[in-house]
Amino acid sequence: MIKTLDPRYKLPSRKYFSQVAIPNLYQQNRCDGQTVRHFAATTDMWSSRTMEPYLSLTVHFISEEWLLQSHCLQTSYFPEDHTGELLAAGLHEALDSWGLSEEKLVAITTDNGANIKKAIELNNWTRLQCFGHRLHLAIERGVKDDRIQRAVGVCKEIVSAFSYSWKKRRDLAIVQNDLGLPKHVLMRRLQGGDRVK
Repeated sequence: MIKTLDPRYKLPSRKYFSQVAIPNLYQQNRCDGQTVRHFAATTDMWSSRTMEPYLSLTVHFISEEWLLQSHCLQTSYFPEDHTGELLAAGLHEALDSWGLSEEKLVAITTDNGANIKKAIELNNWTRLQCFGHRLHLAIERGVKDDRIQRAVGVCKEIVSAFSYSWKKRRDLAIVQNDLGLPKHVLMRRLQGGDRVK
């Protein structure tokens, strides 16, 4: 594609990225971290597609030019048990490895997991609850109303009826065509958010 776009452009090699670009980016971010007066952080546990656990750490600060900066410093392999004590040590070690002083940490945002709450408490850091997680919990609690559950159940039955009957799908397409409506299909959700038409 690049050759077609502009044959004069030489795409940087893998060696360039691994030996020049990434080390330069690392040094730049490392220097930024040492000149920061105060910073906030976010952390979370992640699982790869092969279910390997990782601990991420992102810092947020305002630069000397008054620009908001966010740097994901690391997403490191974390095979140990996810106890509060081990997470506390892992986060402490992550800050140390980037030369960031705990005294400059204003607050850290996390989810509501008991283990991460314990870790932050053990490190004696100020913890903020993640707004996204709070919103998700509020919505979950809000839809536990019997009227909403009934409406969701009826919608699931309708989608299921069209999903398993080619005749109903055919008839839906005919009606949409007769009424001049767009050709939409009903979708059902599987676990993990995957969709099936």
